[in-house]
Amino acid sequence: MYIYLDIVEKFSCQMCGTCCRNDWQVTVDQASYERNYALFARQGRLDEFRQAFSTLTGKAKPGEYAAIAKQTTGGACWFLADSNFCRLHREAGHQHLDAVCQTFPRYPMTSARGIELTLSFSCPAVLDQIARIEPMRLVKNEIPPLPLIPDQYTEQVFPKQKRKSDPLRYYFELEQHFIDIIQCRRLPFEQRISLLDQTVQQLGPCADHEDAGSQLNQLFWRNYDKMEAGLENAQPELSAEILIEHFLVNFIFKKPFYTYGLQQAFHWLELFWRTIMSGIDKSNTQAQWDSAKKIIMELEVHYGHNRSALGLVDRYCKK
Repeated sequence: MYIYLDIVEKFSCQMCGTCCRNDWQVTVDQASYERNYALFARQGRLDEFRQAFSTLTGKAKPGEYAAIAKQTTGGACWFLADSNFCRLHREAGHQHLDAVCQTFPRYPMTSARGIELTLSFSCPAVLDQIARIEPMRLVKNEIPPLPLIPDQYTEQVFPKQKRKSDPLRYYFELEQHFIDIIQCRRLPFEQRISLLDQTVQQLGPCADHEDAGSQLNQLFWRNYDKMEAGLENAQPELSAEILIEHFLVNFIFKKPFYTYGLQQAFHWLELFWRTIMSGIDKSNTQAQWDSAKKIIMELEVHYGHNRSALGLVDRYCKK
């Protein structure tokens, strides 16, 4: 089964080159390093290979063997041409690229439900695509929405492995409920954040109860009553608030509440929201949208592409 946010289905790369100019380090595994060595050796270009690829020293993460160099002027990827084409892609084809370059901005996860997929909001093409009023939807399908590389997953989510008293044993139900809260446009955004905070605080006592499932259901239905009691809003305009909603829903779907825990994930979510709201240019509607978009891209880079230094998320938000 494939479970994904509906933005995945229509994504198409715009060849803007932004992902090849960001300041994160692109690493390759040993197989990719050796594959590229063979390619450059056949072409008599080993001097360039040694400039473009450098093996990592010290402690590296599993699957990280070497890094691709940056261009000395501008800091773009070594292989990015002026036309925004990847020279390595053009010479050897898509399958020759390392998993990171083949996958981005796709964000694949494996879970007890199947293969789950969304997109990174650090990609301008993704942000252009979510410029819509319609809430993001969860899609379930037996057919993958796009080609995937086997065993290249950013998260692994298997809630039944949690102990019975852990609220995360009911993770999938929690995730959907959290998304419902953030997408409840009957409530002002600050009330949505507050309701999510209250819910996270109440999950521990619910899970400790001998009838945890029933307790969680009661909590959910109390929340839905509060959400239904909110004011009926007129058809919303395409605003920065809609963009923030989409961003936070995408953040929740990336499974941080499972991976990092309920309190830490909520801390980041609230911090993201406050950072965006405090940094928005309120001079006019377009300025609000553009400034929110810029902040969201920066937050996504810090959270999504620098997991080894997640403290940067807090430092960036508080600067």
